[in-house]
Amino acid sequence: MEGLWIVLLGLLTAGYFALAGFDYGVGLLFRFVGRDEAERARVLRAMTPFFLGNEVWLVAAVGVLFGAFPRLEGELLSGHHGAFVTILVGLVLVTSAVQLRVSPWWDVPLVGGALIVPVGWGVLLGDVLGGPVVLWALGIPVLFLLHGAVFLAWRLHGPLRERAVRTARALVWPAAGFVVAAVASGGSVRVPAYGWVGAAVALALVGGAWTALRSARSGPAFLCTAGLCVVPVVAVFGARAVVDVATMAHTPTLRALSWVALVVLPLVGVFQWATWWMSRAAR
Repeated sequence: MEGLWIVLLGLLTAGYFALAGFDYGVGLLFRFVGRDEAERARVLRAMTPFFLGNEVWLVAAVGVLFGAFPRLEGELLSGHHGAFVTILVGLVLVTSAVQLRVSPWWDVPLVGGALIVPVGWGVLLGDVLGGPVVLWALGIPVLFLLHGAVFLAWRLHGPLRERAVRTARALVWPAAGFVVAAVASGGSVRVPAYGWVGAAVALALVGGAWTALRSARSGPAFLCTAGLCVVPVVAVFGARAVVDVATMAHTPTLRALSWVALVVLPLVGVFQWATWWMSRAAR
């Protein structure tokens, strides 16, 4: 049973990085891709229908962490308090700004929050993996920027799409450089070859995104950058080792939560599917 909940925690966290990652990327890019208020509003409207649905993955992952792995939750909060506070502050800023933006004055907390959240995740991942924290604090925002630019290239049209494509192409190489630097700098991965396999997968995804953008296939490029944003999550689970996480599970709680999960998780999936389906129909 512990193994199933570990997989569930990993899937929920990966889903959050793959989907909410482009939210923060768009939040960082919308003033650059859009040259006036009307264009910036169009850029944000491409992202806002998905925003709350994407954040649901984080809420579900946190619920699983707190309920099923209380020892792991305590270790993470006590050992990485600053990173979690940073992420929380950023989430409050970006969520409030996205929901309440009625004037350009809200762009300050929107852009600020969209930057603070990935920087906070970078600090946390760097700490957990034992790599250079500054490298990860810079690298995760680059991945989310690339993901956001590809998302806009997929969802927008005309000059806005052209700017998004140019931005995405420019971000491909910094993203590839971060992957190589993260692996070369070392860390606490149990099996050294594991890091290089992860780097090979990440670079293949970067190359796939580049190729897809050059052939004007933004949809496949989006899938590649979504996978690229998931790689750090897989790296963390590999570095910590599944067996270590399993020892932190609380078995009686897992039995009780299993019945709740059977109801709640399908609802999360249906909500996410409905969000994307309605947005596709309205595109």
